[in-house]
Amino acid sequence: MGKHPYNSIRGCLYTELYPFRLWCCPVVGDTPLSKDADCGYTAGMQKHLCNDYLSVTVDTAGAELVSVKTRSHREILWPGEKGVWNAHAPLLFPWTGRIKNRRFTHKGAAFDADIHGFIAQTEHRLAQESADLLRFETESSASTHKLFPYDFALAQTFSLNASALTHTVDVTNTGKSPMFFGLGFHPGFICPFEKEKEAGDYELVFDTAQSPDLVELTENGLPSGAQRRYMNNQKALALSDDLFKGNTLCFTGLTASSVTLREKSAPHKKNGAGYSAGYSVEVRIKDFPYLLLWSAATEKLRFICIEPWYTLPDFENASNEWESKKNLLRLESGKTFTAALTLTIHTV
Repeated sequence: MGKHPYNSIRGCLYTELYPFRLWCCPVVGDTPLSKDADCGYTAGMQKHLCNDYLSVTVDTAGAELVSVKTRSHREILWPGEKGVWNAHAPLLFPWTGRIKNRRFTHKGAAFDADIHGFIAQTEHRLAQESADLLRFETESSASTHKLFPYDFALAQTFSLNASALTHTVDVTNTGKSPMFFGLGFHPGFICPFEKEKEAGDYELVFDTAQSPDLVELTENGLPSGAQRRYMNNQKALALSDDLFKGNTLCFTGLTASSVTLREKSAPHKKNGAGYSAGYSVEVRIKDFPYLLLWSAATEKLRFICIEPWYTLPDFENASNEWESKKNLLRLESGKTFTAALTLTIHTV
């Protein structure tokens, strides 16, 4: 697999006065970064959270989660790599996936549409900071109106509660007419967890047996309109190096509350204990109508994205008119739509 990916910002462990609280204070080399608040350190345009279990880093560019580390300094999140997938956990807004012909129209005006919208490339301002919470905000502007014709305000909040990290998104329609948009989460996790392991050593396990349908996608990544049964009353989906080559698995009809990325041979404990590699990653998927699984088409699996979405990409036969597209969310003037993704890292 080559060099195993780990983040370059590492933690420092203070064991005398504060054996747990300050373990995750980030340092560069041997010098701690400047301190803004209790466990809130600034690294350029990045902000940090930590508690007794996790250390988290969020970048103001896109308010993107860029690092999640365990107490033992094990990086959970894919660190990004040019030529493979140079992202970590972007928010997808105001559309998910691809738009047909990379272009749509609205009231006679035409708009170019790159994959997954533009919010992940939008600078956010820090609006709130505490020991266990970061809140970032942005809103529509003359620049966003060139890409998306609606007025909106968007806030992203990251909060820690023991070994659980919750990413909450609030979308408010600040315009005078209904707003139509898409929304999804796209976190990527290092897998295999260990350099010595292979993709076949891992599995995704739902908390209850599932029989979802797979949304068939064209070679352009657009839903064709067809679906087929993918699992039959199963809890586990085995991973392999070939599972995602050229493919995205897009599930609908799931009834599970969560799905966990774990090592197959590990003891199946749930009460905060981990697995043989030292941890597992549980993703809360309840109330999301779609779950996408994706990885880059590398020779060996290096990461997996577990993506709860509210909306789908454009259909193959979609109209160019924005408000005629299927699966978009509708938000009335002055109303707020709230979505939340919770990641729980079970460690030994």
